[in-house]
Amino acid sequence: CQELLESLGMDPLAGDLPFLQHFNAWRAAPPNPTANSVNSNSNNNKPLGTVRKLCLSSHLARTASILLDTTSTIRLYQDSLFHKRAGDGWTPWHSDARMAPFDTSNMITFWIPLQTVPSPGKKGGTGLHFVDGSHADIALPYWNGGEGDEYDRLENRYEGGGGGVSHHMPLEVGDVTVHNGWTLHCADAAKEDGGEDRYAFAITYVDGRAELREDVLPSSETKMDSVRGQTNDATTNGSTPNTKGDKEDVWSFRSWVEEVKPRTEFRHPSVPIVWPPEQRDDVE
Repeated sequence: CQELLESLGMDPLAGDLPFLQHFNAWRAAPPNPTANSVNSNSNNNKPLGTVRKLCLSSHLARTASILLDTTSTIRLYQDSLFHKRAGDGWTPWHSDARMAPFDTSNMITFWIPLQTVPSPGKKGGTGLHFVDGSHADIALPYWNGGEGDEYDRLENRYEGGGGGVSHHMPLEVGDVTVHNGWTLHCADAAKEDGGEDRYAFAITYVDGRAELREDVLPSSETKMDSVRGQTNDATTNGSTPNTKGDKEDVWSFRSWVEEVKPRTEFRHPSVPIVWPPEQRDDVE
């Protein structure tokens, strides 16, 4: 991982990144493991098997359906393991849906701490901060783009309007926070002096009817430059001239997105339908 980051011009040890992120561990686990299977790596697969079972869980998928208030099917979009190292900087305000390839408002993420997360300001207190109500604020990104001065005064923007910046720390192992795909959120820096690495696991679901946008990937001749961020400057707001949104999730969806026709309902084993039970894809 470190060698790959260095090949892309980033120094993972110099504070160039606010965290390390590993996508889609659930896909690495073998489906339908059996007690009688002969596998020299069977012990190594047990944790991944647990991840696979959790991501494909009918309980989580049904909960996503209820919270999104939709009668549509629910699709597993991705899982993400976040490693925020002691000394890593703060994670800026962002929304997950801006990084995804779908044209939808119906996306939801379950953020699961893998260790105790103390209150902000204390050792290891790097849980998420949320801007309540921001998922319904169409004016903010429409008039101000994805970043800028308005994002430095969010408390003023939402004060007295039923919103504002909030958090749910401290968090214990077994707790989970849930946020809409368009909800603005961030995370504090991890203290280097006496701090500790923080690990968290996120699972994101999306409306099964959500269609892919046509501009998900740039043209083939500029694709790798886009992924490497070589065209990421102030004029493109983190995107390329022929794509919209941020490119962070390209590493998650690039393996399957070109196999799906934009603006159509689709099925693909890399992003399976997991709810309701009678319409689940057979990926287990």
